[in-house]
Formats: sequence, structure tokens, C-alpha cells
Amino acid sequence: MEGATVGIGGASTAEPLPEVDRAMNVLVAIDDSEESFHALRWVLEKILKRKSTAEEMVVTVAHVVEPLPRYAFPGGYVVETVSKTQEQNAARILSRAFEMCRDNSLKAKTLILEGEAKDRICRAVEEMNINLLVIGSRGLGQIKRAFLGSVSDYCAHHAKCPVLVVKPPKKT
Repeated sequence: MEGATVGIGGASTAEPLPEVDRAMNVLVAIDDSEESFHALRWVLEKILKRKSTAEEMVVTVAHVVEPLPRYAFPGGYVVETVSKTQEQNAARILSRAFEMCRDNSLKAKTLILEGEAKDRICRAVEEMNINLLVIGSRGLGQIKRAFLGSVSDYCAHHAKCPVLVVKPPKKT
């Protein structure tokens, strides 16, 4: 793809985006934000769908559920209810992502991971031998990012594969 570069926070490298072939293992990390769905839409349209072997490709879409702290919920009923709500939310998010892949004639696998998002995504990259991690950026400012942390920033520095961080579209 001409003119496209891999970069973080406005900086870019001279490397073009990786070519995707049938042996490529792509993981798209997704949550319930519009930024993550924008990242999925972007990679589907700009990279994956354009390949002639796209019908043979399978993209893995992963959602991370943070575990509930057991000490905060002494009653079993509360834990069970919150856990069920998390599962339903994950199913809704992954269903929407799966439909987007299907609408673009791509086969998709969905995966629910449990743990802290940044660590669990990086571990999944290693365990699944991922060749390209795609993740959305919420466009947090420097101060918010310092206090809240940035999953995309962490993954860009710690994942053991190339990471494509897709910025949110500019508001007009």
C-alpha cells in the first residue's frame, strides 16, 4: 500500500504497512469504544479486503474482560450478576465485530480474554503467533495518558509483533 506507514503518536517509520498473505495471523483487539470499531473497519477496508486471498484469510477479533476483584463483592449473587453482564457485553461487542468481518467477506474468529487488557493482549500475541496486532487509539492527551495509561501505547512497545495503531478519524 503506497504512502501508508506504521507509526505511533504522529511519528512514522519508513516501513510500509506489512503485506497480508494467507499465512498472516492478524489479531484485532476491540472493546466497546467507537475508536476500536473504527480500527477494525479501517484494517478490513484498507488492508485485509484488498488482498486477493482475503476469502481464505481468518482474522481473530479479541475482547478483554477485566476480572472482578473477589474482595469487593462478598455476596456470590452480586459476583454472578456482574460476571453475567460482562459476558453479555463481550458477546454483543464480538457479535458486532464478527458481522463487520462477514460483511467484508472475511472469516473471523472471536476470542474473549480475561485479565488486564494490555498484558493479556501482548500475551495472546505470543501464544497465538500473531504477525500483526491492530488496535485503536482513543486519542488521549499526554496528561490523561500518563494518569490512565494507554493500552495501544503499551502494546506498541511490548507486543512481539508489528503493531498498527489506528487513530480516530478527525472530527469535522
